[in-house]
Amino acid sequence: MHRLPNPPKLPVIGTFDSSGRDGARAVKKPARALLLSLFLTGALNSGILLAHEGKTSIASPEATAEPSSAANIVVRGTSPSRAALIRTHAEKIRSDAFVTLLGDADPKPWLVCCEIHVHASADSFAHAVGSPPADARGATSLEFAGDRVISRRIDVMGDGPAIVPDAIDHELVHVVLADHFVHTAPPRWADEGLALLFDTPGKQQAHEADFQDARRRGLVWNVSDLLAMEDYPATSARQRIFYGQSASLVRWLIARRDAATFIRFLDDSAGIGTEAALSRHYGIDSLASVSSAWKEVAPINTLGLSERRR
Repeated sequence: MHRLPNPPKLPVIGTFDSSGRDGARAVKKPARALLLSLFLTGALNSGILLAHEGKTSIASPEATAEPSSAANIVVRGTSPSRAALIRTHAEKIRSDAFVTLLGDADPKPWLVCCEIHVHASADSFAHAVGSPPADARGATSLEFAGDRVISRRIDVMGDGPAIVPDAIDHELVHVVLADHFVHTAPPRWADEGLALLFDTPGKQQAHEADFQDARRRGLVWNVSDLLAMEDYPATSARQRIFYGQSASLVRWLIARRDAATFIRFLDDSAGIGTEAALSRHYGIDSLASVSSAWKEVAPINTLGLSERRR
C-alpha cells in the first residue's frame, strides 16, 4: 500500500526515493518486507557547531557505543566517545523538533529507538542505502505497522571534520514528523521544507539562492504543481529548485501564523483539500493567490528554526 504523495511508508514498495541538494538522484532498489522510505539530504561545506577545533579520527563501523535502555537514539559505526556526543546532540534536536513543530514539550519516549549509522566511507554508505553519497549525505528509513512506527533508521556520512555529521538535524525532522503523520504522510514538499528549516544557515541560504535564481529564469513550479508532486524531480538541477522552493513556501506559511497552524493545515489538507484548508487556516481563497503573495517570504533565519544552540 502506498501512502502518497510522500515516499511510501507501508508495504509493499519497490523503490527507495533518494534526494539531495547537489547531484542527488532517484535510485531504484528492491524493498525490504515493509517500508523503507528514504530522504537524502544534500551537504554543503558548513559544519555543525559541535565540530571540534582540531581533527577527529573516525573509528571503524565495529567501534560503537552501547545505548542506555532509556535512549531514544542509538548511534552506531563510530567510537563510543563520538557516539555519545552525537547522541546528546540528536536527543536535543529531537526535543527541539517536537516542541517547535508539534508543540509537544514532553514527547513520549520512543519504544523503538532511532538508530543513527555513521559511515566513514562512501562504499559503506552506498551499501546501506543503495546509493552512493555523492553530495547527498544522509538517508532516513521508516517502517510502519498500522499506526505505529516500528523501525527508525538514519544513515549519515561521518567523514567530515565535524563530530556531529552535518545531515543529522535534517534527517531527525523526518523521523519526528512520522510520529504525527502515522495515517497519512505529509506532502513531499512540506516534509522536505520543514526538514530544510532545521539545516544550518549556510545550507538554507544556498537553497534559497537556488530558488531565487530559478524564479528569475522562470523555472519554478506553479504552486498547484508543487503541492501535487509525488516524486522528486529527475535531475539534480530540478531537485535543487524543488528543495529551495519547498523551503520557501513552508517558511512563508509558518511566518503568516506559526508552525502549529502549518501542521493543522497539513492535517486538514488531507481531509478537506488544500484550498479549503488554506481558507480555514490562512484566509487564502485560492492557490493562485499564494503565488502572487510569495514576495512576502520571510528572510532566512527569522523563524529561529536553525538557530537553536547546538
